[in-house]
This record gives sequence, C-alpha cells and structure tokens, in this order.
Amino acid sequence: MDVSAVLMGLLELCADAEKQLANITMGLPLNPPADSARSARHALSLIATARPPAFITTIAREVHRYNAAQANSQSQQNVHTTTLARAKTEILRVIDILIEKMPGDVVDLLVEVMDIIMYCIEGSLVKKKGLQECFPAICRFYMVGYCDRSHRIAVGARQGSVALYDVRTGKCQNIHGHKGPITAVSFAPDGRYLATYSNADSHISFWQMNTSLLGSIGMLNSAPQLRCMKTYQVPLVQPASPGSQNHLKLARLIWTSNRNVILMAHDGKEHRFMLVTNTLQTML
Repeated sequence: MDVSAVLMGLLELCADAEKQLANITMGLPLNPPADSARSARHALSLIATARPPAFITTIAREVHRYNAAQANSQSQQNVHTTTLARAKTEILRVIDILIEKMPGDVVDLLVEVMDIIMYCIEGSLVKKKGLQECFPAICRFYMVGYCDRSHRIAVGARQGSVALYDVRTGKCQNIHGHKGPITAVSFAPDGRYLATYSNADSHISFWQMNTSLLGSIGMLNSAPQLRCMKTYQVPLVQPASPGSQNHLKLARLIWTSNRNVILMAHDGKEHRFMLVTNTLQTML
C-alpha cells in the first residue's frame, strides 16, 4: 500500500473541512462535499492513531518534498495550491491528537513532528506570538524549548542530537550532543545559552550561541552555530514507576536567570549550575 497516496488523498478530501462543515446547520443532512470531508477527517484520525510512525514520517517526507519544490523558482507559482499547503489545519489537528493520545510515539519522532509544525505554522506568526501560543501541545515536552528573544526552537532527539530551528529563516541545524535520548532542553532567557540533558548518558551540556559582528544571536542568513562550553555528569534519575510514559517527565531544566539553571528531577531533587566568566560552577 502506498501510504503517501492514501494520506494525501484523504487530506485532499478534508482540506476544506472547516469551511464545508461550518456552513452546515445542525440537524440537517450533510451535502456530498461536507459528508466526504467529515468521513475523510475521521479516516485520517483513525489511520494516524493506529500507525503514528507511518503518519508522521510520511507527512514529514511530503513536507521535505514540498520545501525542495519551493526552493525551485520555477515551481513557486504552484506550491501554494498543493494538497499539503491547503491541508495545514487538518495536519495540525491530527498532530495535536497524537500528542494528546500517544505522546510516547510522538517523542520518538519529535524532530519530524517539529518539521511538520514549522511547515504548517508561519514563522512570522511564531515570532510574533511565540510557540506556546501558536501550538501549545508541542510545548508539553521537556525536549522542546523556545527562545522568545532569539526566535529559536531547540528539539532534543532520541538519537542524542539537537535540532536547532531559526524561526525567521526556517532553517534547521542538527548538532550531536549526547550518547542517548535527550530528556530536556532549555534556553537561557537572553537566548545566549542552551542547556541540554540526557538521562540516558547522565550528562548535562551547556552550549553557547555564536554571535555575529552586529551582536545578534547567530547569523542572519544562516543557521546559528552552537559551541559546547562544558559537560557535567549528574546522577541518574530513576522513574517513579515502570510505566511507559514516565521517561517523558523525568526531569526538566529551569533557568532562574541568564546565568543560573536548575536541573529538576520529577522527585523534586535539584542540581544547580551557574555560569561565571565563561565557566560553569555546579552547586548540588
């Protein structure tokens, strides 16, 4: 079965679902287009929840294909009328369902999910309102961080890498930071530092954003570069119970100022770190 063809066919049928269904009066029979849109929407939700990895990877692949076509100047006139472009609202609706019902499957493909979200939501809107307001569901993961000051999104992957998105340019840079799945990421309030933590390798790393000659974080027309300042080993955090979703809430990173961060475990234990003149001090 061609999963891509099936999903794109359903997305085509429900691309205008909001408009089709909004015009229907309660209690009256649905007209054929509205009935098709509702059925396609339902089928899309069933397929996505039955096979989350297939849905996420397929849509992410279509997004990459779309972006490649958009980069081709000869194709730019047609990309806005494609099924994928018209079905952004429906794609986000399904992603929201998956995050709510199957977060364990989503976190395994968190970078691909963010690729989809970045495609479906205009960068200018994220820059204006922030990620929390534009798509609050994704912010429930401690592996996702957003900096209002520098307009960057960091996503920790299961493979130990960090995907760093520039909301202004849409570009993404991948940095290998840990030897196991990343548990939490967080930007300093001023956007100059990023902290990443992996419970799998029991390390917390601190990264400094390179600064351009003009003093802005990163370069205007390129993905920002990260430089690892220091890595510390910290005690392993044990889950509260053997439940499958416990790894999603093991620990989080909380910056209390531009230079002070707390690694807070689910059981309330804290490890404090302070940036001092380009070095780090740890306070247990």
